[in-house]
Amino acid sequence: MSKATPPADTGGELSPDRCEAERLARLERTEQIALRISVAQTILAVIGFMIGVVALYAALNEADAVRKQQQASVWPHIRVRDLNNGVVGAERFDVIVGNRGIGPAVVKYVKLVIDGEEKSNWYDVIEPLIGEERIGVSHEPILGAVIAPNEDITVVSIEAKYASAEIVAGFRDLVRSDRANLIICYCSVFDDCWRVDAKANDTVETDACPAPHPASEL
Repeated sequence: MSKATPPADTGGELSPDRCEAERLARLERTEQIALRISVAQTILAVIGFMIGVVALYAALNEADAVRKQQQASVWPHIRVRDLNNGVVGAERFDVIVGNRGIGPAVVKYVKLVIDGEEKSNWYDVIEPLIGEERIGVSHEPILGAVIAPNEDITVVSIEAKYASAEIVAGFRDLVRSDRANLIICYCSVFDDCWRVDAKANDTVETDACPAPHPASEL
């Protein structure tokens, strides 16, 4: 009776197929771990980016709010008005520019128009009314002036003490008519600017003031 042949001793070594299978399994686990790490890093990066965007948006909103608060705290408001004294023998007519805002107004442009023609000073307006008569006129230029809050400047004044009552009345009627207009452009200390139209009684915001007439004495 023949004896059975015992299996060959491989010394505990794995077969090539099994080694390859285990190597592939370890590689697959490593790739899965790397993929999870990559996904986690991507999520963290996205979260970090979103936090940065939110923080930037909040900072910009805060900066804008602070700027608006600063602008409001120095807001000027120029108003043009006239003052007429009709007392016989003491007739007087004034044109007054005042600041009713809460911040200083920097006057950068002044335009005086009579019958569609720009005038460089008030004397040119009064001259046709007086003929050969010599009169006294009080005038204070405001171009380039800084008008403080609640400050009034009488830009031109004519009174019967230095001119006749007829001349005072003629000047008053001219200034109050549609023939005359005074336009002023002014800015805040932050260079926010406005344009006031006396005839239209209107004030509008503007990007910047135009250059004044080089010969202006207004």
